[in-house]
Amino acid sequence: MARKKDNCEELLAVTAQRKSTRLATREKEHGQREFEAEDRECDTLSSNGSVNHDSQWVDSSFVDKQSVALKPGLHCQTSGHLGQEGISATETRSAHISGLWGLLPDEIIEGILRLCQPSQLGMLQSTCTYFSGSKLIDKIAKHKLKSVPRAKGLKPMKQDGESNLTLLHFVNCQSAAAAQATAVACGGHHTTALLVEQGSTSKTETRHALFTFGRNFHGQLGSTDFCDRKSPATVSLGFRSCQDNADLEEETMPAVVANGTHHSTCISRRGELFAWGLGTHGELGLGRWAALEVSSPKQCPLAQIRIVSVACGARHTLAIGESGSLWSCGKNSNGQLGSGNHLDTHRLQLVHNLQGSRIVSAACGAQHSVALASDGSLFTWGDGSRGQLGHSQLQAVAGLGADQVNVTLLLPQKIARLEPSLLLPDSRVTAVSAGNYHTMALTVGGSILGFGSNESGCLGLGDSLVRWRPTKVNLVLEGEEGICMRAVQIACGAGHTVALISRQGCLEVRTTGTNTWGQLGQGDRLMRYRFTPTLPVPRVTAVLAGDEHSAAVCEGGELYLWGRGDSGQLGMSDGRAKWRPTAVKGFLVVHPDKTLRRSKRNQPYVRPCTSPETKRQRVQDLSAHMM
Repeated sequence: MARKKDNCEELLAVTAQRKSTRLATREKEHGQREFEAEDRECDTLSSNGSVNHDSQWVDSSFVDKQSVALKPGLHCQTSGHLGQEGISATETRSAHISGLWGLLPDEIIEGILRLCQPSQLGMLQSTCTYFSGSKLIDKIAKHKLKSVPRAKGLKPMKQDGESNLTLLHFVNCQSAAAAQATAVACGGHHTTALLVEQGSTSKTETRHALFTFGRNFHGQLGSTDFCDRKSPATVSLGFRSCQDNADLEEETMPAVVANGTHHSTCISRRGELFAWGLGTHGELGLGRWAALEVSSPKQCPLAQIRIVSVACGARHTLAIGESGSLWSCGKNSNGQLGSGNHLDTHRLQLVHNLQGSRIVSAACGAQHSVALASDGSLFTWGDGSRGQLGHSQLQAVAGLGADQVNVTLLLPQKIARLEPSLLLPDSRVTAVSAGNYHTMALTVGGSILGFGSNESGCLGLGDSLVRWRPTKVNLVLEGEEGICMRAVQIACGAGHTVALISRQGCLEVRTTGTNTWGQLGQGDRLMRYRFTPTLPVPRVTAVLAGDEHSAAVCEGGELYLWGRGDSGQLGMSDGRAKWRPTAVKGFLVVHPDKTLRRSKRNQPYVRPCTSPETKRQRVQDLSAHMM
């Protein structure tokens, strides 16, 4: 405490000395009126509580007022870019803010900047002359990058005008997009989302709920009937006995959603997997004697296995356990389950061939599967007749006119060209997505790799040629030479692909591929062979793709959908296709903090058990599940 007081007293002395020197100069140059104005500005350093002998060196209110609350008229958006476009000319910037920062010692300024988010650092750099002319913020951004393990080896592309701050923003956006995408899932003709009622932001204490809309012919909406829904309708995962009180039961809270072509899945906060919809081949994982069509969520029987991620294909499902194990069930005619045979499986079974790897992400195509290990290794298996597995040796087999069975892999096989030990850190794969017959991979450095069927241009390579090996996609369009481009997120539909791109720090949605229903969101139905910007979506943070429709989630939780909508999968009452991104009114997507972070989760709804019979039944169900 004594040390803090000494430092604060020293700060006051230095401030007073600087004040007297600056005021004497200003009095000579600008006259008495400027002298009095400058005097009032410098006095705010002590009068606003910036020096506190009892607690902190710099009061948080001073930091908020001087570093975050910018002068009206100098507003710059904080989502999607770092504020480079917030000011038109240097002379319009706030000079008095620069003067106040100049009064503080460098060590205190650095301490303040370390507490700022990348967007706040961008605001300061673009609106304050003190920071725009120095390299202090870039230094802080470089320090923050070193503390992010996945950013190891990343360096700014200075030849394209990228700074450490822009790079830090990109890294954070990649993580945020992956987390936010777990709250929305687009299927064949239906959509599932974790939503809150509009009127309060998605970051408030309002509880979220599971909503579904679209086609319900097979019960994939989970609404207990088989009627289509053109607007979001709630679905309950049921109630369970409280662990600490058998007389009470709590609502099962949804945390992660994923959709297949005709079925849906959801992971609860406790890691329980629920599935519903069409299950003719066992893709629901409910057992051999389960109904072929399930119209309400049913829990998959996985004893003592906590599920953290799930992916759904046309007729099969992949689930990742907390320890990194991979489980599969469903149709296996092309070996897409990775079990080494062609037998369908009606319950989730461990993929034994991957037990030596910790799986962190998985994706399902129509008849193939993809798994990403924690070290960046990429495994593929199943149907490889169109190059979607990324193994170039299969091209020779297919070229001999072999039937489809001979161009399949029954066991997971690592893609040799993407071996992590042979790649630089920024070239290793960090995310994957799969369409019907194509696969896209995203690297740590923001490059996109595509392979598989490309007849509709879904790989974004500028042509319609099949790719049998991972091929890097050029994101720079004509006229964009010299502009830094990095991919933040990738999502595959049946024959189109949606990407979230960081363009010089500004996030924008780009699409490529088939566009029969306007799923590219570009205001027309023309096919694209390169990743082309959609019509604007404000402050987008994540993108998703269904078979023939697409989605984007914005910073405030707004959900935009476009593409095919005849079954109601766009959540709009008219049931029509949309060629441009259109917001779903009345709802906001839940913030991932409320579903994935234990410290910020909302408490579930709790109610008394309805009857002794219900209580006994729930206890029996819980005991049976734990066996």
